[in-house]
Amino acid sequence: VCADGPSGMTVSSIFHFFAHLMERRGYFGQDGKLEDFDFPEQLIAARGGRQGFPDLVLKSNEAGPFTGGEFIELKETQSLQIASFNSTPPSAMKSVDVLQEGVINQLHELGEAPYRLPEREVYYLIRGRKRVNPAPISKTVLVSGRFFETVPIDDVLRGAFEQVTKESASDPGSEPRIPESFVVKQNVFAATRQVEGASVKVRFRVMIEADGQANLLSDRQFPQIRDDTLTLLVHDESLPDADEFTGPSDWHSVPSAIEESQSFANLEAAYDEIDTQLKLATSVFVLQHPKNGPFFAAQASIH
Repeated sequence: VCADGPSGMTVSSIFHFFAHLMERRGYFGQDGKLEDFDFPEQLIAARGGRQGFPDLVLKSNEAGPFTGGEFIELKETQSLQIASFNSTPPSAMKSVDVLQEGVINQLHELGEAPYRLPEREVYYLIRGRKRVNPAPISKTVLVSGRFFETVPIDDVLRGAFEQVTKESASDPGSEPRIPESFVVKQNVFAATRQVEGASVKVRFRVMIEADGQANLLSDRQFPQIRDDTLTLLVHDESLPDADEFTGPSDWHSVPSAIEESQSFANLEAAYDEIDTQLKLATSVFVLQHPKNGPFFAAQASIH
């Protein structure tokens, strides 16, 4: 069933994308690669792949409550530890300016105006798989970049450089600092450098790893993300802290504080447009991030 908006166009948003994942969630327990998943083409405006960040760009909407246009990165690991973010640092929002020309061209070919939404929300579709007997277990999470960017990434890079500068100082008592005018940009830092007279080139690379407190695949850190499930995590500051709730609730018996949240309303609208029966398979709860407040969570078994 297609989700059609007022103009008859297919409605696209991260919530509609998740609803389509829910329809096919059994795939996440199989051996196939995440990039080979049967993603809903009617919601996708462009693909990055070898053309760079992101892997998927959702279509935007001309009208209605959903803007759409989200960026989605795919991350897969054969463990329950999130793989490093090697291509681009994880962010809650990214500018259209980061897109490669090939991705921009795809948007234009579809008739989309990329700069109508100059800043886009970023989501990560993360699957971790662990081989255990009698059958492997998996966890798949569609999560807002706010789960990882609790401090602006430019500040994180700058802080890391300041630590290197301090530890490299010849005088242990000195406090060298990077000038305020110096902004650490990952794409600039990663460019290949040629020093005059040198017969070698230099290329720095920033590798970013999720802190243990943000490893949403960890049973110890986030037991709410159960084995063999598909989970949606949306940062929602309108929700109260998770300690006010006792645990996951069935769709039709959620606490009023969750039911009144914008995230719940958005997912309900997506389900109503695509398949209302998905509600019966979905549990809803609030996940408390140790550094970034409450996240709306919707979860279903993949079996």
